[in-house]
Amino acid sequence: MYNSENLWDAINGAAELFLLYDFIDLRTARYTRGDSIEVSVELYRHRSASDAFGIYSQERHPGYNFIQLGVQGYLQEGVLNFLSGVYYVKISTLEVGDAAQNALLMIGRKVEKHLGQESAWPEIIRRFPAAGRLPNTEQYVAKSFLGYSFLNGAYIVSYDDGALFRMFVIAAETQGHAKEMAEAYCNAVPKDSVKRLDGGRYELRDSHYGVVALAVTKGYLCGIVGSSVGSREQYLRRLSNAFLK
Repeated sequence: MYNSENLWDAINGAAELFLLYDFIDLRTARYTRGDSIEVSVELYRHRSASDAFGIYSQERHPGYNFIQLGVQGYLQEGVLNFLSGVYYVKISTLEVGDAAQNALLMIGRKVEKHLGQESAWPEIIRRFPAAGRLPNTEQYVAKSFLGYSFLNGAYIVSYDDGALFRMFVIAAETQGHAKEMAEAYCNAVPKDSVKRLDGGRYELRDSHYGVVALAVTKGYLCGIVGSSVGSREQYLRRLSNAFLK
């Protein structure tokens, strides 16, 4: 078993990313069938389901071959990775062909059943608006979203309304803390690029990301990065309303 002290021994430089997501431990196993197909299993356990989702979301790509296993999984040649509650499961083999892929699926289903975890996306992700949402683009960034140390724990989904943009939500401890994050962002860009609007809304121009719209809503910081002028207010209202309930 590996923990936060020796995870580097198992996955080298990739350990740094896993540790950002409250990694607890890693258990590994190898299985060999009579036809010499060897399969490796890695069980990464994290502090919360959001942390496990976060590291899973960092390693998947929207174009992968997704399957229904746990919360979600994807099956590629020689690789089956899936999310199951507080676990991120990685199963692999060096063999190729249908027999090898079937072996991955068989072991994956047994592991998922053994873990007995809840198969649900994080509640915040489920509340994002459906219109324009791009499938399999959901992410959770534990630390320094957009490169800012004061933006932590960001849930993000990509959208398309003719142009690509991202919506994000950060759950704050209080309404005051959500406002502090918004003000910290405003203070990180030139003063003349900030507009403070009614109803806890902000609009600012970030030199790296363009126009960013923010709204403080019941202890949440909601935001949009990269939307067109015509749709920005509309989408921000939809996002904010989803977190007023």
